[in-house]
Amino acid sequence: MIGVDTNVLIRLLVRDDEHQFNRVMALIDRAEMDGPYFLNPLVLTETVWVLERRVGLDRPAARQMVRDLSETLEFRVPATLGSGDVSGWFQSEHADFFDVVIARTNAASGCSHTLTFDKRAASHVPGMVLLA
Repeated sequence: MIGVDTNVLIRLLVRDDEHQFNRVMALIDRAEMDGPYFLNPLVLTETVWVLERRVGLDRPAARQMVRDLSETLEFRVPATLGSGDVSGWFQSEHADFFDVVIARTNAASGCSHTLTFDKRAASHVPGMVLLA
């Protein structure tokens, strides 16, 4: 399996550089030969951040774009997380997607919960517990 960086996903989703977009499309065309391309949770998180903060998409639209991409045949998420679990990440209303990924990754790794000083995250992200 071959991993891809955030900038590859951004070129595909935003199409802001035609030459690089065409390179990504050629890569996708080779997915049958190369196998699915790996989407690291950090890449998913950074992609959401770029779409929301740099491109200016609203939260639901940005997260839906990345969710849809993570569910294609050409891309894979870590086997320990499974695509069904990753889909749930994108449904969170919590503003900071990083917190969602941290809590979900920790849970998938066997953690009973994730301690935080962030009151908002503790009240909005499943698995986050306020360290008071």
